[in-house]
Amino acid sequence: MHETITATVLSSGSCGNSIFVSSEDAGVLIDAGLSCKETERRMSSFGFDPAMVKAIILTHEHTDHTRGVQRFCTKYEVPVYGTDGTLSLTPLDGIRMVSISSKDSVHVDRFMFKPFPIKHFAAEPVAFTVSIGSKKVAIASDLGSVTTRIVDEMKDSDLVLIESNYDDDMLMHGAYPDFLKRTIRSDHGHLSNEDAGLLASEAASERTRSVVLLHLSKENNTPDKARETVGGRLMRSHRHVRLEVTEHGGSNGPFRLG
Repeated sequence: MHETITATVLSSGSCGNSIFVSSEDAGVLIDAGLSCKETERRMSSFGFDPAMVKAIILTHEHTDHTRGVQRFCTKYEVPVYGTDGTLSLTPLDGIRMVSISSKDSVHVDRFMFKPFPIKHFAAEPVAFTVSIGSKKVAIASDLGSVTTRIVDEMKDSDLVLIESNYDDDMLMHGAYPDFLKRTIRSDHGHLSNEDAGLLASEAASERTRSVVLLHLSKENNTPDKARETVGGRLMRSHRHVRLEVTEHGGSNGPFRLG
């Protein structure tokens, strides 16, 4: 049987993050930062039945990634996967929890998830690659720096989804207090457009069809700035891929492989 894999950004940004990875009649939510009702609404708008969800996998415990987990998992009787650090700090009363580690891959239905560690102000944050057969999707958001491990894990992906949180000039000349600016720019904060361009150009390979930018700041970035910076870096690196930008709070996709 020829398997396909589809990634759909249901929402991205500080208002809520969730990506639905699916194949045929089954799928997994990576993060559930929207309310259960809004998650259902957005899935339905793309033609997906929320009952397709077999599990929720969390990247970290921040509310914009976990807001809808309790209600969704309870309603649809699905488990939640996460690192021990993430699970210990997320309200999950009565939900079946499955611990994952960046040392091991985990199978959920027909999907193989490979978590890998990232730097962020959270207990035990991870990013993921998701595979079915030969098709591979890489997802990395809410991270403050690009490491060799991250690039190596994301290489040879057909689809790459990465954070492009802020434009450095907008952040530094914006209204945020200095301590918050330092936090965002730190190794455990978020990726700038320049950082995202570096990661995209390093991770993209001959098989990469598309790069999708995520988690744009509403106050410190614009889609045009993210596209110009990341697109320019990809062009200078001779990476000929389609570049998609997800607006703050918006949806994007579906991106179908296979």
